[in-house]
Amino acid sequence: MNMLEAMEMFVAVVDHGSYTKAAESMRLHRPALSKTIQNLEKDLGVQLLHRTTRRVNVTPDGELFYDRSVQLLTDISDVLEWFSPNRPPKGKLRVDMPTVVANAIIIPKLPDFLERYPGLELFIGTSDHQNDLIASGIDCAIRLGVLDDSSMIAKPIGQVELVNCAAPKYIAQRGSPATIEDLRNHVAVNFIVGHRRQIMPWRFRVDGELVDIKMKSAVAVDNAGSFLHCGLAGIGVLQGLRPAVQEHIDSGALVEVLKNLHTEPKQVSILFPDRRNLSPNVRVFVEWVAELFRSLNTQKK
Repeated sequence: MNMLEAMEMFVAVVDHGSYTKAAESMRLHRPALSKTIQNLEKDLGVQLLHRTTRRVNVTPDGELFYDRSVQLLTDISDVLEWFSPNRPPKGKLRVDMPTVVANAIIIPKLPDFLERYPGLELFIGTSDHQNDLIASGIDCAIRLGVLDDSSMIAKPIGQVELVNCAAPKYIAQRGSPATIEDLRNHVAVNFIVGHRRQIMPWRFRVDGELVDIKMKSAVAVDNAGSFLHCGLAGIGVLQGLRPAVQEHIDSGALVEVLKNLHTEPKQVSILFPDRRNLSPNVRVFVEWVAELFRSLNTQKK
């Protein structure tokens, strides 16, 4: 019998004031419980209890041992509960995601998540560059597009539609492209991705085949906010995520072009370090984000 179990039995005896009642509450045989307390006293070298025919009384040493045992057993219970896969989500959750995904998709829906899990405190990192989850202490991350090989677990959670658009000012100056061939006569606001600082190609699906177009750059940027503002300023044509540009199309600040062409949606994935030891905090966020993107894709259909 280990020390923690002996401490639990001792605390039960003191709480109930009786060996018999303590044994019944713990579903143990009374002689076994009594023997455990005797061995505990022997190991400690002190008497913890005075035994009478009617009641068990605690010695001064027993009172001190009782107080420390209750505190220790409570601390251990709290630790085990904290790391239990069944505990309610609580504490800090550090997530990382592209700026455009955060601003256009996640943050507008966050009140729902925080209402479901009021014990969580979110730390959201927004960046257009991929951070190292382990080195940065990030619990999980949302990523767009094709993922590099990684030791992380990647869970596909949906797709986001791409849309082609330009500001009225740009169209007034250079016209509106209607075909892929027309794009040769236009300039784009291009997006720079990856550590190699490569320009992201425009992607279409033509007759079932993927076609990548390398657009001439008017400006190339590596930040989602600058990308959008360059398009709004009429600097070039954009191929951007629909959730990020739709409100500007609705307001007339941007005009959708090439409507007859099919763009290839961006794959969305969520990354986390280990599927087997997924904490409750990460698990509920992964499930919520997947649910959010399922609803977006359903609305699109």
